[in-house]
Amino acid sequence: MTREARAGNCLILQRSDDPALEIEQFSANYWQGKHSFDNHVGGRGGSCLIELDGDKAVLRQYHRGGFVGNLLSNQYLWLGKQLSRPWREWQVLQHARQAGLPVPEPIAACACRQHFWYRAALITGYLEGTEMLTQRLEREPLDPGLWRSLGILFKQLHDRLIRHADLTSDNVLIDTANRFYLIDFDRARIMKRLDDWQWQPLYRFQRSMIKRNRNRRLNYGDSDWQALMDGYQS
Repeated sequence: MTREARAGNCLILQRSDDPALEIEQFSANYWQGKHSFDNHVGGRGGSCLIELDGDKAVLRQYHRGGFVGNLLSNQYLWLGKQLSRPWREWQVLQHARQAGLPVPEPIAACACRQHFWYRAALITGYLEGTEMLTQRLEREPLDPGLWRSLGILFKQLHDRLIRHADLTSDNVLIDTANRFYLIDFDRARIMKRLDDWQWQPLYRFQRSMIKRNRNRRLNYGDSDWQALMDGYQS
């Protein structure tokens, strides 16, 4: 269950049983110097680790990438709350969690409107003991069975009609028990049916692996991609 509140020109969405959050708590500046605060690398503009009522959480403030990001780094056109970035990401995360997929739990979101534009942030649960797949591959290779498991996870995601907009090795986490998680569902969509769209996220992931392997010399090769695809098509 969720509840919504208004604070000036800002809307706040959060779990109904949690203490009400203040709008300042959606800013990384608020948390600097506080217990458990830590900066993370990943995502446009990055994210940070915070603590809410004794539990770790991840705060991500929405930032644009590319050329447009140089002009409107954190501003988005207001088309109503249901079409705002955090509200849509919340919906996708809830859909994925109800399907049993390993994704973070949405905790709170905000959107602050100013005329035709808005700024936004999202707080999700922290996945303890995880690291980016990119980081793991910098140290050591994965067993072919794990690549196959990742392919199966991608297929489960698509069977639930979820189209991830930025499926890369930075947005795949792996924990100490070799379990995979998917993060950063900004701009993800729930599709109406399976079609050719599901190949685009896979090609995006393949390109990300090739690029990171070229720049960072990962423990990754063609046989790993084939094992992933074997899992996807099993």
